[in-house]
Amino acid sequence: MFKKIVITLIAALVVVSAFGQDQLRYNYKRNKFVYTGAERVDVVSTPGMQLKLGRITYPDGGAIYTLRIDFESSSAWKMPKNASIVFNLANGKSVMLKNAKDEPNLVAPKGIKKGGKTVYYNYGEYYMEQADLDRLLSGVADIDATRRMSADGHVKATFKNNEFSKALALAYDAISSAKPAKVTVGNDLEAIEDYSGNRVVKTRTVKVGQNASISLSYLYSADSNTESYDLTINVVDTDIVPGGASVSFTTPAGAVVRLRQEKDLPKGEIVCFPDIEQLKTLMRGVGKISFETNSGDRFVVVPSAEFGSALEQLYSSLQLVSVL
Repeated sequence: MFKKIVITLIAALVVVSAFGQDQLRYNYKRNKFVYTGAERVDVVSTPGMQLKLGRITYPDGGAIYTLRIDFESSSAWKMPKNASIVFNLANGKSVMLKNAKDEPNLVAPKGIKKGGKTVYYNYGEYYMEQADLDRLLSGVADIDATRRMSADGHVKATFKNNEFSKALALAYDAISSAKPAKVTVGNDLEAIEDYSGNRVVKTRTVKVGQNASISLSYLYSADSNTESYDLTINVVDTDIVPGGASVSFTTPAGAVVRLRQEKDLPKGEIVCFPDIEQLKTLMRGVGKISFETNSGDRFVVVPSAEFGSALEQLYSSLQLVSVL
């Protein structure tokens, strides 16, 4: 019966993800462990919340899951380490987990404006095994998270239409359907800058083929609680690509991602601002990059698999220090 419930939840959500976003955020190896994680998922609830599900696979094949829940609040507070959260299930049973983290919250530390009010995102992060995850997927009726030892020190939410488990199933489906990790994260980060709650991270430059190299930057904005990426391409022996010029990436299958030159730069330098879905498409491989220059249209052919794997390598390294 339980398997039928989970399959029904996931099947309904796969339809959504097939026509929407790629929910897999990262999937890489590091120190013989495999780290796989889904994009954050909004939970329709009061108070509002987001969940982020990850899986850590051990060298022997065993695995443990991390569940981070960001709770919307009108004030900033820190979830104490070992503070409990109780998930009351639809079948009348319950699951209790404890907050495993004890570190400053980097998510919009000064809050963000939402609906005319200042909203803070305070979180707890919990570890669980497959059995507990399966119980949460079977249906959560309500939760009670302790954030301090007092009568009003609890965050409570009720889910009348199984909203929490539906959101969790979407994240779990992304992790479960991930292919074996190919990327091994190393020392790819060159600089991390934090100021006023914002974060900027830059990777090293990697050569792809004989005539091009790429690097990637990550930017987190505390004011809007959003993140973005800058893709820098350096092309050998080409003219200036003026600001606003068209830059197109063609995949081996013929799909084209169209971006533009975002800055006025020296000869052969290009900076584009792909959104996350465009970036994920580029990570699957690019065979040709076409662009406008001051002396006419030009293109450079790059090894598709080499471009895709290099970009995924840099992107995965950024996930080690990303805020969201």
